[in-house]
Amino acid sequence: MKDTILWLQLQPRRKPDRNCLYSSIKDIKKWTKRITQLKIRDQEARFYSLLVEVNGLDLSVNERLAFLESLHQPVVDLIDHLSKTYIGSGLPLAEDKSKYVLRVNSLWSEMTTAYKIIIDDLSESSFFTSIIKQKDLACALYHVLFYLSGQLYSNYTLYSASTENVWRDIHQVFHFASNRKLDNRKIDAKISPKLTILDLYKKVLLFSLANPYHLTILEMKTTWEHLDDWSGLSELNLNSIQVLAKKYPFLIQAYSDRAPFINSLNKMNTKTDELNFPSVSSTSVWGLNTKKLIKRLAKKNKYPDIISNYLIKRLSCSWSGNSDRLENRKELIEPVVIALGVSCISQFLSQIDIKPKILKLNASEIQKLELTPAMYSLYQAYLIDESKNGFRLKLSRHTKKAILPNIGEVIAIKHVDNGVHIGFLRWMRENTEAEIEFGIEYLSAMAEPVQLTKGSDKQFTSRHNPEKLNVLDSFVFPGGKEHNFKPILFTHTFVEKFYNIRNDHLVLHHKTGSINIKLIQKVDEVLGCSLYLFEKASID
Repeated sequence: MKDTILWLQLQPRRKPDRNCLYSSIKDIKKWTKRITQLKIRDQEARFYSLLVEVNGLDLSVNERLAFLESLHQPVVDLIDHLSKTYIGSGLPLAEDKSKYVLRVNSLWSEMTTAYKIIIDDLSESSFFTSIIKQKDLACALYHVLFYLSGQLYSNYTLYSASTENVWRDIHQVFHFASNRKLDNRKIDAKISPKLTILDLYKKVLLFSLANPYHLTILEMKTTWEHLDDWSGLSELNLNSIQVLAKKYPFLIQAYSDRAPFINSLNKMNTKTDELNFPSVSSTSVWGLNTKKLIKRLAKKNKYPDIISNYLIKRLSCSWSGNSDRLENRKELIEPVVIALGVSCISQFLSQIDIKPKILKLNASEIQKLELTPAMYSLYQAYLIDESKNGFRLKLSRHTKKAILPNIGEVIAIKHVDNGVHIGFLRWMRENTEAEIEFGIEYLSAMAEPVQLTKGSDKQFTSRHNPEKLNVLDSFVFPGGKEHNFKPILFTHTFVEKFYNIRNDHLVLHHKTGSINIKLIQKVDEVLGCSLYLFEKASID
């Protein structure tokens, strides 16, 4: 073993003997086909054991490549299957699901190591390896990057911290490929789209800059798939002086275990020659420019059937380097009460008067809600910080009720002063063994509970019939500039199931009275509930 590249961190290898499982397999393709017929748990154990063993053996490059070619698709399929047991689950994961995370990460890691070994074997700078073997070297570099990015993507879908040294290896794989002038070579890999090493690297960078912890699982998947096409629209520069002089919006520390980050020097009006950057004349600081990508996303209705305009707007904001959220964030450690579930929130808005400063919930007040087992309830939480765009909450796990809300769900937050804010749950992650953090995207500080009925239901239209208004399953709040300041109705999708928009009208009931309304436009849909713009309707 040469181990000519320090970041590879490979273990010593030995010659295979008769005691090896690998030596007893005469046809790896037939063995793989037979193993894939077993139960998932048995498949995972056998593939992992074989990978660990082969990664410790001294094999020729061609023999190792042939071996890995047979394992690609089965291992990727196995990872996908194992991932379905926990992706989208509420956090923190229960023990029975968290063990699958370790198994998936182990498979990503061993496949990465397998291709690192090939890079090591082909890393000598000789005529033979640089000309004759550069196809195999490019293939190995691409697949190391593929499996590293897969492991990173898994971390994001779990809202967990990146695995140690994954970012360092990603940067170094690309740096090595760039030095060997292999970064623009397209790799025809069966398990992924036909991309260059450069495009695959930029895809990982852009995904991390899309603020993935604030995306739902579906939004992550959609963004990741579109980046196969979008990555080519970004520009990467490895010349530190040019990057700083041209004020690239994003920077990369090439030798660190760190994701790309916003270039805060852009707003300091500092000249390049005044910067005290270590090794600024080298390639230690890279830059990523996303102007072309932002311009493409700005085209209206470019992806109407695949990706929502709402998500496009958020991605454009992230990829333009908009840091308003960070700049406006202020430190707050404030006790609050949160409500989950539309029916619970509506009654929470109308009935509950809780003093969160006491940090104690009054049982009699909660009983007034008469929640069914399917509804969510109230929790004590701490508001850690906030900005004009959202909130970050911390919630203790020491509670009698299960805490398993869904990403994208609407949440109400009640402050000490009884002010109520409405927002969407955009990310969750386990902070410590006893706490969970929530990211809430801000919607409105003004929300009123209402009840929605069909115009033909005369018994509900009288303001003198308050007992009929006990169940408030909808609420309204003012829209912003993008909605021309029209009010927004948040309600169950019974509107689409039982209401004919052309023939009937709706009645909106509030504690002050009732009005006839008509729906103008559907703004969004969240977990079986819909947001509509509406206005007062005149009934002939």
